[in-house]
Amino acid sequence: MAAKAGHTDFEFKSESPGLWCLTKKGRDAWVHITLACSTVKTVVRSVLTNDASLIKQTLADPGEGLALRSFQMVFPSDFPDNIGVGVADIYEMKEAQTKRGEIFHSFYTRFGIFRIGGPVELMASQVKFGSDVTLYTAARPRPRYYGH
Repeated sequence: MAAKAGHTDFEFKSESPGLWCLTKKGRDAWVHITLACSTVKTVVRSVLTNDASLIKQTLADPGEGLALRSFQMVFPSDFPDNIGVGVADIYEMKEAQTKRGEIFHSFYTRFGIFRIGGPVELMASQVKFGSDVTLYTAARPRPRYYGH
C-alpha cells in the first residue's frame, strides 16, 4: 500500500452535537505516533501522518523530556471481526530505494507489511540491492493461539 504525502483519506463527521465519528475512506495506510512525558507518563503529543520525513524526524528527536509511547499503523480493515479501521503496532521500519532512485519506507506489523512512498506497484526486482536501512525496531509480538 502506498500513500502520497499530503493526501487525506480520513473524514470527520458529526451526526449530533458533541458526537464525532472518524471514518477511513481510502485504502492507504497512515502512521500514528504517541509521545509521552518520560517522567510522568502522560500523553503530550499525538501525530497521525503518512509523511515519512515527519515520521523519521519524530522518531529521531521526539522532543525534550518526551519518549515514544506508541508507534502504530492505521489501515483500512476488512477483517470479519473488525471492519473499518485497523490499528497494529509497528515492530520494524525500513527505508529502501528503487533502481530508479525512488525512496520508500516499509512498516512491518503482525498484520503484514505496509509501504509509504515509491511506485504504486513495486516488485522485488525493482528494489536496489543493499539499499535497505533499518530505522526502527521493537520486539515482535508473541503469537497468540486461540482454541482448545
